[in-house]
Amino acid sequence: MENSGTKEFNFFEYHTQISRENILLSYKGPLTDILLAEFSRDIRKKLQAEDSKTGKKVFAIFMELAQNVLFYSKEENHFGSNRDKVGTLVIIQNEPYYQLITGNLVFKKDIPFLQEKCEVINSLDRDALREYKRQLRNAPKGEEESRGAGIGLVQAALTSDNPLGYQIQELSGNFAFFVVTVTVEK
Repeated sequence: MENSGTKEFNFFEYHTQISRENILLSYKGPLTDILLAEFSRDIRKKLQAEDSKTGKKVFAIFMELAQNVLFYSKEENHFGSNRDKVGTLVIIQNEPYYQLITGNLVFKKDIPFLQEKCEVINSLDRDALREYKRQLRNAPKGEEESRGAGIGLVQAALTSDNPLGYQIQELSGNFAFFVVTVTVEK
């Protein structure tokens, strides 16, 4: 059942918006460990001129967010016996900061959980975030998505020293597009 007030995601608007920025990385497609290794090498090379602390932060956050897409995207590309998760990875460099943006499909039924997780993360200070991460790490194994995705998002917020930006665009059917944005000051 479609909510009549919901605007459907417009990829062309999204693409036009990110095309105007200074893009260090822009990728949409299937993700593999091998591809992430290539991206990480490329990112390290592009960040060499950057202050080493900032470069390390950007790289660490990229890996956390990319792994969340790799593990939790609901869109899969079937090629032979492989089932690769599909997502979008973007790194934008602006004068005062970097923005890391990832996007992937999620089930609509998971939207309240994702919103709550992001709001909790954004409401905590640094010490409380560390404690929350410990709690998530020590939580009994059960719902793997709540455990894993939460730790990666908490780590991204801790590393960036900034709140998470997030956006959820409902799509037709059972899916929504979940976008996470993390800002790292230079």
